[in-house]
Amino acid sequence: MPDFDKHSEVAAVTIAKRFGGWKEALSSAGFDPKKARLTYQDTELIEELRKVARELGRTPYSPEFSRLSLINSDYLFRRFGSWKNACEQARLTPPVPKPPPRIPPPLKGQRKLKVSEDELRRLYQEEGLSASAIARKYGVSRTPVLRAMKDYGIQIKRLHYSLPRETTIETMVCAEMERRGITFAKQQVVDGIYLVDALILGARIVVECDGTYWHDSDEARLRDQRRDRYLQSRGYQVFRFPEAAIRADVGGCVQRIVDALIDRYKR
Repeated sequence: MPDFDKHSEVAAVTIAKRFGGWKEALSSAGFDPKKARLTYQDTELIEELRKVARELGRTPYSPEFSRLSLINSDYLFRRFGSWKNACEQARLTPPVPKPPPRIPPPLKGQRKLKVSEDELRRLYQEEGLSASAIARKYGVSRTPVLRAMKDYGIQIKRLHYSLPRETTIETMVCAEMERRGITFAKQQVVDGIYLVDALILGARIVVECDGTYWHDSDEARLRDQRRDRYLQSRGYQVFRFPEAAIRADVGGCVQRIVDALIDRYKR
């Protein structure tokens, strides 16, 4: 049974319960239970321990023995009373017990945020991550992030903590999608990081409407490219429509989404 547990994802005890015993399970599988190794002689256990020690070049710890041998270290514990006694019977120097893992003391107050001012500004101002998203990234609460932003003099955009107003071009695109019967949700947060203008959840399609004022600079274009790469890596198809294209032909913009939906559901 220990041999089986070592090489199978199913527990041996589960097999034994199903067939009314391990011997019965072996018989059902076409094996002769009498040939199964249920016991070992002391000399066999000692020689196996010495063999593993020779392979390692030192006395093994009991988990190492179980990993490198077909015999479980439990056999040696039961037979010799302890791992130290088993090693002494094999004329091996017992290994020095490993020190217990160091458990850090409980944190008092908020966990410290370890991020430079430049990196925090980049994440917040260029990447567009909210304080909550930055906190999740560094495994802290939002409070130390807000405190660091205050210390660095980074102005907090209240836009991150309240639902943004829908822009005129977003209204145009959403109205056209509704007219065509497309089911979507406005102003959705993806992975707790990025707020997108519209999300067609079932098809994993993101729709972004880029106003000229906010998206026409080189910095904004780089930021949008980073967002798109992240969303695409998560399996989303991103449609980003400039303001000029939406105002010139909103129907043509939405038709691209319709074509993508048709293509996706044809697969």
